[in-house]
Amino acid sequence: MQSSEIEILKSKKTTHGLIELRSDNILVFRPDLRTFKQYDLQVLQDLKQDFIELTEGVPRPYMCDNRHVSILVNSEEKAYINENFTEFATHLAMITQSPLMNIMMNSFNRVFKPKFDFKLFKSEEDAIVWLLQKSGKE
Repeated sequence: MQSSEIEILKSKKTTHGLIELRSDNILVFRPDLRTFKQYDLQVLQDLKQDFIELTEGVPRPYMCDNRHVSILVNSEEKAYINENFTEFATHLAMITQSPLMNIMMNSFNRVFKPKFDFKLFKSEEDAIVWLLQKSGKE
């Protein structure tokens, strides 16, 4: 499916940003750069509820655009992500330009042995290609 053919099937504007469900089945979160500073336990709980509502409880490939967000989370938040992520997502593609993110994600891998596949990307296009491949659509 070409990106020009992609439609937004559902969207929801929240205090944290914009959540979209695309016609290629990808769930997307774009933080509101004016108000969103970082992830914490409350934000993660809010987003989980919104994601499950938008996906109607069906886990989807998930992409978050974290290029302009501090993504450093504590152990409690990492545990929450690992325990709850698969309720709304099958795979995670994270867009980031932070060298620190590689360190954080490697730490997350070692400590939590995540229940989902994830990969970091510098571009949305590469992230989408990977998610479509992981879901067998490309």
